[in-house]
Amino acid sequence: MNDQSDSGVVSQTMGIEIVWIELDADGRSGAASHRVELPTGATVSAALSALARIDLADHLAAGMLSVAIFGEHATPNSVLHDGDRIELLGPLLADPKASRARRAEVQRRRRGDVRWQRR
Repeated sequence: MNDQSDSGVVSQTMGIEIVWIELDADGRSGAASHRVELPTGATVSAALSALARIDLADHLAAGMLSVAIFGEHATPNSVLHDGDRIELLGPLLADPKASRARRAEVQRRRRGDVRWQRR
């Protein structure tokens, strides 16, 4: 996004969206987002500073959150581009492979399928 000031100087800014999951008062989770305008060439770290959410910054510093840009791992020094979406990701609550194995075992028992049963 290019903006021209009264002095005729063109300033280069870009719009960045930051998304994360929040818990409400009832313990239900939902997506939250905030849009920030930053100078061209800004980093993930600058975007998170602009967000000014102390609780998120503390979780990030403690290693409880990781950062991605459109699902790809990012570092605080990753350079952003106009329209990027920064995702703050919490830890996995369950091992996906183990969860899938449990669901498959339950399905096999319901069907009476003994071909893949552990012996």
